[in-house]
Amino acid sequence: MKAGYAKRNVTPPTGLRLGGYAHRLGRPSQEVHDPLMVSVIHIESHGEDVLLIHCDVLGVYRSFADSIKRCIQEEVGIGSNRVFLTTTHTHSGPETITPMWPNTFPYSDDEKRALKQWEAFFMTSIIEAAAEACEKSTLASLKLGETQAPGLTYNRAYKNNIVDERMPFMLIRNRDSNIVLTNYCCHPVCNTDLGVSADYPGELYSRMLRKGFEVFFTTGSAGNVDPVEKGRGFISKMGLSMQHALMNAVGNTIELASEGINIQNRIVRLKLRSPPRLEEARRRFLTQYELCRSRLDNQECTISLLYADEEYEIAKEGKESAETLIQTLTIGGEVVFVSIPGELFVEFGLKIRDEANSIGYKSTIVSTYSEDYIGYIPDNAAFEKVTYEARLARWSRVTPEAGDQLFQTVLDCIVSSKKSL
Repeated sequence: MKAGYAKRNVTPPTGLRLGGYAHRLGRPSQEVHDPLMVSVIHIESHGEDVLLIHCDVLGVYRSFADSIKRCIQEEVGIGSNRVFLTTTHTHSGPETITPMWPNTFPYSDDEKRALKQWEAFFMTSIIEAAAEACEKSTLASLKLGETQAPGLTYNRAYKNNIVDERMPFMLIRNRDSNIVLTNYCCHPVCNTDLGVSADYPGELYSRMLRKGFEVFFTTGSAGNVDPVEKGRGFISKMGLSMQHALMNAVGNTIELASEGINIQNRIVRLKLRSPPRLEEARRRFLTQYELCRSRLDNQECTISLLYADEEYEIAKEGKESAETLIQTLTIGGEVVFVSIPGELFVEFGLKIRDEANSIGYKSTIVSTYSEDYIGYIPDNAAFEKVTYEARLARWSRVTPEAGDQLFQTVLDCIVSSKKSL
């Protein structure tokens, strides 16, 4: 096996809006707490290549991911169907998906230009890192491990203690680097101010780098899992806890019995829930806007306006379905990397892990916010309770059937991979 690694700093300039939190009310970023990074791992085994790309951003749409993959195919010759692109979903990076308040606080022309300029730099940086990772690929070893970082998260939808505290990881060592590809199931939402930040994953990168390890981080099925606290102090606590867990586990890993690579790709079409009719949605928004535009310090008013804004935007889009992508990568028939294009509930992530284990996989990494962004993927109970994650907005469009549909697609992929051995 051969492996290569490269990274780039893609921190935006201050002044861009930050995505993921409505309370920012369209205000621009004011400082940089820590850098946003892109990292790429190239793996080659028995003449087959795969590229894994990680980005510290809120998410990407499929059109952006597909453009990246086409450019990489032209640049280094690796087919676009053999490229995986995942994002951490930090809520302190630019609004690369679902820019909030599109009708209440629309972007100015200058803001649009600044964001477009940074996105071009972001795309170029990914392509450069991919090419460098391929160029630096050398003989490598790959081992599997698993640890836990307990007591850091809670299930915000149900308050029922169903979380996933595991940190499955792959330890990749080549001539130049020690790389830990790991996964943790928690929204990166500790940072709530107007500062740019990779949130708790960024703290983990810096701590592990001081120990001689690069980190390729993927966010698990954290659609309904949050940190138990917010703030910069808890970012440090999470990073420290995760670093200790990994450092205690890297010496207790297992070698892969074989190194064969198998990649499965499936296109999935999902139904979307319908908003009010356009004129009705517009009327509701304008009414709420007049009521609330001078009362945005009132939480109830702000929430009402936010969802009126969202319904109006959805009505303007007029979409009834979405086509998205599921991908899986298996190595040696022992580890499976699952790529999910949205905010999967932890209950589905645990089901995927259990099914993969029953089929014979020793390690399962469920990487969400990958290849595309289709919003929250809740279970039926969330729709029945009308939790935040199931309330209609651009980040919550799928129907109650979507979770099971995606789960069955993943199951088909991992079963097909096993059969191909």
